Amino acid sequence: MNVKIFSAAVTILFFSCLLSSAQQVKTPQAKTQSAQILVGPVAGANYSWTTFGDKDYKDLYKIKPVFGYHFGGHVAFRVRKRFFLHTSLIYSTKGMVMEGKTDDAGTTEDLAILKARYRYLELPIVYNVYFKGNLGKQSVKYSLGVGPNVSYWLGGKGNIENTDTHEFSTGIVNYKVVFKKDPDAAGDNEMVVEKPTRFQLGLNFTAGVLLEPAPDQQVIVTLRYELGHSYLSRESVGSFGPNTTYFEQPLQMRNQGFRFSVAYLIDLKVENRKKGKSTIDKRHPK
Repeated sequence: MNVKIFSAAVTILFFSCLLSSAQQVKTPQAKTQSAQILVGPVAGANYSWTTFGDKDYKDLYKIKPVFGYHFGGHVAFRVRKRFFLHTSLIYSTKGMVMEGKTDDAGTTEDLAILKARYRYLELPIVYNVYFKGNLGKQSVKYSLGVGPNVSYWLGGKGNIENTDTHEFSTGIVNYKVVFKKDPDAAGDNEMVVEKPTRFQLGLNFTAGVLLEPAPDQQVIVTLRYELGHSYLSRESVGSFGPNTTYFEQPLQMRNQGFRFSVAYLIDLKVENRKKGKSTIDKRHPK
C-alpha cells in the first residue's frame, strides 16, 4: 500500500477515535474517568535504519541498522475507561550504515561505507487501548496503540570511507551534517543538505505492558515500531567538500526502526483534588 495513503488513513482513524472519546466527556461518568493524568520520565534504546524511496538505489547500496537511544518526559491522559492518550517530548538518535554493493567484476560502487547518526527532537502521540492479564502471579495490563510521530531533525554526524576519498591518508573522513548551505561551499568535514526536511512525519505502532508497583505509580514498558513517511530531503543530496569525495549521499530516504522504552509515571490525582474541592465547598458554604 502507498505510504502516503496509509499514513492519511491511520491519521484520520486516530483523530476519529479521539473525537469519539472527547464526546464521551459530556456524561458525568465519562468526565470522572477522563480526569486521570500521569507524568514522568521515559528512556530507552533505538534500533533504526533508513529505506530508499527510489528502488534503483537498492541495487547499488545495502543498508544496515544501528543502535541509538532516547530520553525525555512522558504524559498519559485517560480519555475513556480503557483508552489512554500517550505522548512524549524526547531527544533521540537514529541512523544507518550504507555500503556499496559489488558489481559483476567484484569491485564496489563508488561508496565503500558510510556511517550516519542523526539527532532528533520528537513528539510521538499514541492512542492506546488496555487489556487486563497476568504475568505469573502479578496482575498486569497489556496495551496496543497507534498514532502519528512528529520529528524535528536537529543535525547529525558520521564518517565516510570512499574509493575516491583523497587528501586523507586513512581514507576515512569524519563529517557533520550542515543545513541550508551552498553545496559548493561544503567544508572538508561537512555534509551539506541544501534543502532538508527538518520536520518529518511518521506512524507509531506500539505494544506494551503496564505494571503498578505502588499506589498511584505506573511502570510502562513499550515496544514501538516507527514507519517513517517523510524523506530526509526530497530535493537535495548530501554533498561533501571538494577535497573529501565526489560521492553524494542519496537523501530520498525514510527513517524506520524499533524503540524499546521504559516510563515511570506518577498519578497527579486530578480526580481527588476535584472531589476535595467539591467537599470543601459543601462543608463551608458561603
